Amino acid sequence: MSDFYCEEVLSGNTKVIKVLETENILAYYHTKPAYEEHIVVIPKKHISSLITL
Repeated sequence: MSDFYCEEVLSGNTKVIKVLETENILAYYHTKPAYEEHIVVIPKKHISSLITL
């Protein structure tokens, strides 16, 4: 299964407009927003499932 966030966004293959970046997270404007302000926040470490947290 492909992971868009790791393989595309974090690797830099898909360019995004960053809102905030820290050592642990990246927040950016959604590439295809459903709302006027649509911000995505992702961890910089791959997490396969919320259950694993």
